[in-house]
Amino acid sequence: MSASYLTVTCRMAAGAENELSSALERWPVLGCQVEDADADIAVTVFIEEDEAGALVSVCAGLAALGGREIGAGRFAGQDWLAEYRRHAVPRPIGTRFWVDPHPEVPTPPPAGRVHLVVEPRQAFGSGSHESTQLVLLMMEELPLAGRRVLDVGTGSGILALAARALGAAEVVGFDIDFDAVCIAHQTVAVQPQRLPVALFAGSTSALTPRPAFDVILANLIPVEAQPLLADLRSLLAPDGMLLLSGLMADQLAASEEELARCGFAVERAREFEEWAGLVCKAGDRGPGSGVRQNLPEPAIRK
Repeated sequence: MSASYLTVTCRMAAGAENELSSALERWPVLGCQVEDADADIAVTVFIEEDEAGALVSVCAGLAALGGREIGAGRFAGQDWLAEYRRHAVPRPIGTRFWVDPHPEVPTPPPAGRVHLVVEPRQAFGSGSHESTQLVLLMMEELPLAGRRVLDVGTGSGILALAARALGAAEVVGFDIDFDAVCIAHQTVAVQPQRLPVALFAGSTSALTPRPAFDVILANLIPVEAQPLLADLRSLLAPDGMLLLSGLMADQLAASEEELARCGFAVERAREFEEWAGLVCKAGDRGPGSGVRQNLPEPAIRK
């Protein structure tokens, strides 16, 4: 279906992408497209036509993040998300996963790969972003068979489904965005194999009485993750693991300090391009003393 949208475009330093992701959640926008532009990124923000009053605040917000060459316009004649879906192709991730964006015409996976069908929607987690791929890679390294897994900020549900596909006995996913949880339910429903996942809209406070999860997945930017760390520590089994992604590589040191204060010990880190993920275990509260291992940049075909 054809539609018209308002757009705001700008250029900004690539290092501002993390702050941009956080800011977008506060703005009345449909989505955002980010492309490499030499040392910068080119940003296009999409806004519903009836939200024209938001143009000024979005432009001001982009300027506050260092945006340059800011301009507004109209994007007409096509559904931009449908156009993205049309060009999306199935992709292998790591050694175990085959992420397919086309539920209506799925592409069979190569032998030995788990088939996850995840249509690109407005909920985060199509499998194309490096932070999502890092969690999938870290999950491959853990024995998930028979474990209880919690997916924090589930978005599309891709990580919850991946955990179930790797043999987790029970998977719970939640998100504070009700629309995202609806999309996650739809994603669960279109899987080629049955992968039951318990999903709810809410926060960690809904998980009472406190159950112990063996593995917690959290693909969140630091400003979202940090307020939840104490709760996640209380939800983790004594020998459990936290897989944290959504970090920029230059945020690793600060993130490790915050994790140590909340009772996590970082075991190892993975980096891909400018993004990083951490594998953490339950540790003593207070300054951490664990030494983590830096792993080489994984080979991921985007």
